[in-house]
Amino acid sequence: MQKISLKLTIASTLSSILLFFLFSSPPQLDSANLTSVKDTLQTSRLSWGARVEADGTSVGGSRVQLQAAPAAPLNSTSTSNLHAGDSILINANSYTVVDILDGDEFTVTPVVVSGDADDGDPIYLEQKPRHVVTFDTASAVANGYFRILVPADSSGPNDGNLDDDGFDFGGGTVDVIASDTGNYDFVTGVATASGAAGCTSPANYHCFEVHYSGNGGIGTSITVNIGNTNGSNTPIAPGETSGHSEGTADTYSFQVKNYDSSDVQVDASTGKIAMIEAVRVTATVDPTISFSIAGVGIGTTACGNPADITSTALAVPFGTLSLNTFVDLAQKLSVSTNADGGYSVTASEDDELGKDGATSPYIPDTDCDGEDCTISSDTEWNTASDNGFGYSLDNSVGTGSTAPSIAFEYDDGALNFSARPFANIAASDSPVEVFAAGDVADTQNIYACYRLSVGATQEAGDYENQVTYTATATF
Repeated sequence: MQKISLKLTIASTLSSILLFFLFSSPPQLDSANLTSVKDTLQTSRLSWGARVEADGTSVGGSRVQLQAAPAAPLNSTSTSNLHAGDSILINANSYTVVDILDGDEFTVTPVVVSGDADDGDPIYLEQKPRHVVTFDTASAVANGYFRILVPADSSGPNDGNLDDDGFDFGGGTVDVIASDTGNYDFVTGVATASGAAGCTSPANYHCFEVHYSGNGGIGTSITVNIGNTNGSNTPIAPGETSGHSEGTADTYSFQVKNYDSSDVQVDASTGKIAMIEAVRVTATVDPTISFSIAGVGIGTTACGNPADITSTALAVPFGTLSLNTFVDLAQKLSVSTNADGGYSVTASEDDELGKDGATSPYIPDTDCDGEDCTISSDTEWNTASDNGFGYSLDNSVGTGSTAPSIAFEYDDGALNFSARPFANIAASDSPVEVFAAGDVADTQNIYACYRLSVGATQEAGDYENQVTYTATATF
């Protein structure tokens, strides 16, 4: 009986010990994983930091050369992550990259100022991409908050300059916003720089928190925006790490955690950020300009009048003239160019219409009805007995084309036919612009309208001259 009693006593004692440990020291449960965790950056382009090489950089010049050896955190020795149009800093002065010359040289505007051409002067291109952190909740945690930990450098992570091993806080504030959804009613987010109170563990992270009221939910999609799309109040992306391999991303881990109202971590998960150089895509478009002259058929209306005779691209054949009677012909001029400065078309004649191409006798150029039009000033010409040779202009905007800037038009000032004489090279006139554009142009057209009349004293014979149009593009 004593033997049996002893066994019962031992069993009872073991049960008591087991119950004591179960209730006095409950096991810690692992937190659940938040799912679909990602940080979609506005751009994954690395920031860029290099140093000035004085031998190839001079005050008052536009050329900047890079030092061949890295010096952390400015580890770049190459222009591969630099593009024309980038805004950079040399020391604290702003410049715009104009052109990439080669692997270690580029040009800037304005010119390099004093103090920015010394060996080792820092050059910064700072990328400030907005972080859009998204994830799905794992537990219904009431009245809690989410904390997002973004990697920071262990040295100078809050000084407003790019770092080579994490995001810099930016030296000011960072905006944090989360959108209300379901059982989550968010308040304005809080940003805490690495090493500051409340963001010391784990070390080398910036903390971004969004607190909420509500019961929380399971599987609710949450979006937290850190920073702004214009770069204001936004962390600075890291530059190249030491030993970085161009074309291969530097990767960083970030963390997302869900806490309850007692600051107890409930759920957590880790994601990855990959930062890499932007790809410089280059292409060359050859400068082009096309200029054509086309004939206009008989009866086609140009400058308000139907053409009396058909012209060709190379000829304006007035034919046999009746005295004191207008004959009207026209040609169509067309220009296309990819010149960013546009184009200009000028016109001139070699001389007045001379008999058999000679200088005398000749049909005079028109001076219009009031004897007052010139190569640069048009007036009305509607009296056929006021003899001479002249021209007018008419915008011809066809399908898919736009109107150019034109020197004058036939209906200027409600006149019936406004005209000018051509600039006469034999009289030392300079060619005169007839139409133009200040930008690229796709098939811009005008009509050049020719008018001629002769009087009873005009000597019989064949008369001719040459009119030359010159199209010039500004690249």
